[in-house]
Amino acid sequence: MIRYFKILTVALLAFLSGPALAEQVWREGEFRGTVILTITGNVELPTREASSEDVDKFFIYNEITFDKAAQFDTAALQALPQATVQADFPKGGEVYSFEGPLLKDVLASVGATGEIVTIRALDGYAVEIPLEAAFVNGAVVALKRDGIPFAIGDFGPTHVVFPRAERSDLASMPDDWWVWSIYHIHVE
Repeated sequence: MIRYFKILTVALLAFLSGPALAEQVWREGEFRGTVILTITGNVELPTREASSEDVDKFFIYNEITFDKAAQFDTAALQALPQATVQADFPKGGEVYSFEGPLLKDVLASVGATGEIVTIRALDGYAVEIPLEAAFVNGAVVALKRDGIPFAIGDFGPTHVVFPRAERSDLASMPDDWWVWSIYHIHVE
């Protein structure tokens, strides 16, 4: 009962005092759902410490180690400003409405800076993207397509998309950078 009261009090304070306290509560780990995205590399505001062979089996299996990381659950990603973009995926296919935070905002929220991001999917696919190109082209870390949240087994938990149907300069953009089932982004 005391823990319930503590959680309720912190939630009420976070709601009343805005995003600053909510971010601090997240960093302290008071509230956390299932982590769906981990950012490693040049991260100034980590939410966890180094990878561990005892806990991080999937990372270790994929030969990913880190000294610090920022983690996001769905709620943390939804707490960031949301963008809605129109895009065809795969290229030339049907146009859908994708929703989620801009990659730029996700990285800024944890102080991640650098020149290259490596975006890695659950199936092992990984692509390096120049950070400036990702920002200029409007990369979105999509959580939904046509209002329906992604799930593991389709394109989830997250999917990087670009507003290809809205911008003529992206019309010929190939699907190489459109990584789906993302769980890890490394910034260097």
